[in-house]
Amino acid sequence: MWEPRSKPQALALSCGADFLLFGGAAGSLKSETMLMDACRELENGQLRAVLFRRSFPELEKSLIRRSHEVLPSFGARYNEQKRRWSFPAGGTLEFAYCEREKDIYRYQGAEYSFIGFDESTHFEEFPIRYMMSRLRSTEPSLQLRVRLATNPGNVGHSFHKAIFHGPSCTHCRITSQSRQPGVTYQDAVWPSDLQPIRKSTCFIPGRIQDHSLLSGSYQDALAALPGSFRKALLEGCWEVFEGQYFDNWRPDDMVVRRALLAEQPSWPYWVGADYGFNGSQAAAYLFCKSPATPEFPHGRSCVVEEYTAKHQKAGDFARELRRRFVPEASQRQISAWYLSPDAWNRRGDDFSLAEQMRQASGIVFEPASNDRLGGAMLLYSQLDSGELLIADSCRELIESIPTRIHDPKRPDDILKIHGDPLDDCIDALRYGAYSYIQPARNASAPNEISADPTIAMLQRRRAEHQLQSLPVRYMRPNAGRRTVS
Repeated sequence: MWEPRSKPQALALSCGADFLLFGGAAGSLKSETMLMDACRELENGQLRAVLFRRSFPELEKSLIRRSHEVLPSFGARYNEQKRRWSFPAGGTLEFAYCEREKDIYRYQGAEYSFIGFDESTHFEEFPIRYMMSRLRSTEPSLQLRVRLATNPGNVGHSFHKAIFHGPSCTHCRITSQSRQPGVTYQDAVWPSDLQPIRKSTCFIPGRIQDHSLLSGSYQDALAALPGSFRKALLEGCWEVFEGQYFDNWRPDDMVVRRALLAEQPSWPYWVGADYGFNGSQAAAYLFCKSPATPEFPHGRSCVVEEYTAKHQKAGDFARELRRRFVPEASQRQISAWYLSPDAWNRRGDDFSLAEQMRQASGIVFEPASNDRLGGAMLLYSQLDSGELLIADSCRELIESIPTRIHDPKRPDDILKIHGDPLDDCIDALRYGAYSYIQPARNASAPNEISADPTIAMLQRRRAEHQLQSLPVRYMRPNAGRRTVS
């Protein structure tokens, strides 16, 4: 006989929401909860359940291992080749993995009454969204449901947080826009395109303190972790997590009320904009710079206005930027408009996107610097030192910054997550911040050292990173001039 081991686990197993996120902290019995939830209707012969992990080795050491400890007592039989349990009534539970996004197409045409993703933040939005189209059954007595279980962090962090928490982590603070834990909502949308999910959603947090099954030494080990790791894994905090790029994010210091900036029309103003392919996603930010002070001899850059759009034509996007950032009553003068450099690519039509924007709005854009590594490092440095401030009017940017993660192949860079609208916010911010002090025409010159001390430091770090990435080359003895890598 099996019974729930904690109150949150029992709440998750009895939850009536179609789409549930359980867990957050380490040791909260997430995987076991997922497994038992999949077996909840094992006496129904039409049960068709599937549990996903990112790779097969992860399946073996967690879900499959635990299933062999529990499911034989229910009379279930396991097929090693198909990775599938069959219950006496005729229902099935299978294990699956999806190492690459396109692997999810293996399940095209399949039908499941239960779909679970263990460590679900290891998946981007699309595989989970696609599998929800496989959620169907002709048996009306089955509760069709999707279950996610995970810790904070990794590539799916931002869309999990947006759907199940809202703009802020509910562990840290609950606002009028928050999705409160344990409450079922009917109006959730997919963050990538704001399309309705059309299923009820709920988040139930779980922590190691909810039960006494794990030894005290494991809890002590979690408590001994560094700050961001401890808050994520021990407390289940979604503001800080393993792999977070801006682990220095302090909204109380870095976000200011727009009204308190006291900006002047005489200050320098400029714009950083990113226009995605076919306008599926676009973002732009208006910057200004305050005068020098003893504490900030180069002044402080402030991001004061935000504009984001989806599926907007290039000309319409440019016209809206002019309308918002240079209103008729404003006396501000914008010195530069930096636009994503791929907007100058020819795509089979007569004019590039940059040219279409110029014709529609009269704005003469400049190609932004596409030095991803240097730009990411500059953002981190300026936010940390207080040289860069974000106005509270830039809501999507404020949501984006703490959810970015390191690129595992280039640790000093921010991982590019295609399809994540918050990714375009960071790109637009990077274009504006970096291009203003390091124009694109100079950024690609490998031997040209910037006069700006911050950029010069970043150039040095970038060069060191590139040197560390070079393959080792050596000469074989008696091999003449032959070089081998």
